Amino acid sequence: MLKNYFIIAIRNLFRNKLFSLINILGLAAGISCSLIILVWVQDELNTDAFHLQGNQLYRVLQNHRYSNGEIYTDVATPGPLRSFMKETFPEVRLSTRLTWLDQRLFKANDKSFYEKGRFVDPDFLQMFTFPMKEGNILDALKDIHSIVLTGQAAARLFGNENALGKTLLMDESESFTVTGILEELPANSSLRFDFLIPFDWYLNKNKDWLEQWGESSIGTVVLLNANATPESFQRKMKGVMRSRLGPQHEGELFIQRFSDYYLHGEFKNGVISGGRIERVQVFSAIAILVLVIACINFMNLTTAQSEKRSKEVGLRKTIGAIRWQVALQFFCETLLIVFTASLLGLLICSISLPVFSQIIGKTLSLDLLSLQSIIILLSIVMLTGLIAGSYPAIYLSGFQPAQVLKGKMKPGRGSFALRKILVVSQFTLSIVLIAGTLVINKQMDYIESKDIGLEREGIIYLRMKGDMRSHVDAIKSELVNNPVIENVSFCSTNPIDFGGSRSDLEWEGKDPALQIAFASLSVDDSFIESMGMKMAEGRNFRREYSTDTTTFIINETAARAMGFDHASDQLLTLGGTRRGKIIGVVRDFNFQSIHNKVEPLFMTFDPSWYNVILVRYKTGHESEAIEGLKEINSRYAPSYPFEYSFLSQDWDKQYKSESQFGAMFSYFSILSVLISFLGLFGLSSFSAEKRIKELGIRKILGAGIPSLMLLLASEVIILTLIASVLGSIIGWYVVDRWLSTFVYHVDLDLVIFLIASGAAVCVAILTVSFHSAKAARANPIKNLRIE
Repeated sequence: MLKNYFIIAIRNLFRNKLFSLINILGLAAGISCSLIILVWVQDELNTDAFHLQGNQLYRVLQNHRYSNGEIYTDVATPGPLRSFMKETFPEVRLSTRLTWLDQRLFKANDKSFYEKGRFVDPDFLQMFTFPMKEGNILDALKDIHSIVLTGQAAARLFGNENALGKTLLMDESESFTVTGILEELPANSSLRFDFLIPFDWYLNKNKDWLEQWGESSIGTVVLLNANATPESFQRKMKGVMRSRLGPQHEGELFIQRFSDYYLHGEFKNGVISGGRIERVQVFSAIAILVLVIACINFMNLTTAQSEKRSKEVGLRKTIGAIRWQVALQFFCETLLIVFTASLLGLLICSISLPVFSQIIGKTLSLDLLSLQSIIILLSIVMLTGLIAGSYPAIYLSGFQPAQVLKGKMKPGRGSFALRKILVVSQFTLSIVLIAGTLVINKQMDYIESKDIGLEREGIIYLRMKGDMRSHVDAIKSELVNNPVIENVSFCSTNPIDFGGSRSDLEWEGKDPALQIAFASLSVDDSFIESMGMKMAEGRNFRREYSTDTTTFIINETAARAMGFDHASDQLLTLGGTRRGKIIGVVRDFNFQSIHNKVEPLFMTFDPSWYNVILVRYKTGHESEAIEGLKEINSRYAPSYPFEYSFLSQDWDKQYKSESQFGAMFSYFSILSVLISFLGLFGLSSFSAEKRIKELGIRKILGAGIPSLMLLLASEVIILTLIASVLGSIIGWYVVDRWLSTFVYHVDLDLVIFLIASGAAVCVAILTVSFHSAKAARANPIKNLRIE
């Protein structure tokens, strides 16, 4: 019986070539799109899931409460926290401090390479599952001058030699012995590094701020005992910061499972508000929507051709077939089409995955031999077959044989109504996706052109190394004398991408209960001018004033947080030791992503903290400015490779994930719209064919071609207009939620939804007009002779 069903199904495929092709192409596009998205979703959900002790592994974060009641969540913690927790709480089995990625120069066997790594405590290797290829995880980081390398870093530095036990020279100053080689880091690890060095070495170099409870600049991760519950441990952590910094301190520590932070890393008022999980949810929804759109095409075309199959159903029922057998036959036909489309979808997926991987910046692959890939593929095939085949099978198997064989069978109103609902649903989803694409692109254009309070175009920066810090004045003099360079300045870090916070800033009249986390930046007297920043009040630092090395410049947000209407000449005390007055207030500028609001900031004039040389060059003289910096590098840091960056490119890199999101959304939106119009093309073709005699009669009675085209297109126009209203309402809600993740964003405009709706209506009309014009121009005499 099943063999007979599949033979009939194959015959029907070849008998209706156009509709079969449209069905297969539509389903193949939907299946390949869903498959690509689900492979990416699976990769995202599996990030950091490989750690064997992941259920006990927690990141420590802290909430800072501002005077206006708002709460700011910080991933940075104080340096002494790790030791305090390990000594105080028996629930903590292991713990580590963790720096952000730090780039260092390493030299081995006359080879020099920049490598990026972290300073961690010895417990790190026992907490995280990074398998050791060579060495012992228990003592690999015990010696302060030991270093653990990844396999790739070891190969770069030592080639084919065995790196274990070899010596490396870091930053042309100190030697480290390789005590461990790690296996290749898992691709789905959010924690990336080329080397690991004991944190105590880093502590010895930065004790002045790392031993301060009031400064939060590093990460802390703990591994809890198996019998410890995170809820009870978190309750015990309450009040830790207050016990160390005084009863007036409002900061609170809390923990989050380490594997959760990658997807749930955004907080609002101390509560998780989203993160990458929102993108996972968006694209999971798109995968389902695209598949549903493709299935709607199939259902529409299959039920539209019901009259062609009605006599076949009637005959089968007359000779004894019962309804479930007829339904099974049509369901088998659907499975055959879905299976064929799945093979084509797999081919499209395998071709598209490398391109998609380049867009998102991570390597994805579909291993057809893995259990997960097989489950994903079978799930998509079965889901598609169930959605696409269920209604046509039930609908077609319900024909009454007596009515069909007497020629009295006519499609019911229910089938027409459902078909209209499905078409409206398709276009509603298409309009939502088109509007989403337009809004995302508009927001990305806004990010690129936004005035962030400083000029980022035309600025190159070079990280200071070697003897540069000892020759700041000479370097500045040489660069300023370069005719292609307009301004030169120094600062402690990249001015558009830095974090960390200090809460040990005091001022006269401060409420003892008020605790504010301040970002800090050390700059020279040329920085504000070089960056094109504006002063809201007071003056800039001046080199000729020796007392300016103890003064402060704050931003407008800091002035408001302190409660100053006029901040100039107010006295500040930093860390209980440095005392000076505010000499100026700089207008707010974005020194972090525009996902976040501008935080309070103070700037100091402290050359000992300079780490970056910033150069503004004249337009069109980029290469000459680079050569000038290269000469500085070769003179003061000859052992260090010359590396420079553009400030504007760094700004764009901050929104790389948004750009990837926008590109992904655009591609899948275009694909879903194409699938919708592919179905409409087939449906309009069938509709025109079905009404060919009606058109012939109307033409003989004097109807013109335009009126006939309007007759055929009017239903689609009405349906797309309904979809436009629904799509605009749903789309407004969806994109408004996405925009709310940015503190600074474009305003939603009705024009965007008018454009999306207009585009959908126009393409729908053009699609239907092709068949309408063809049918309207046909010879009516010939059409009326068709039996």
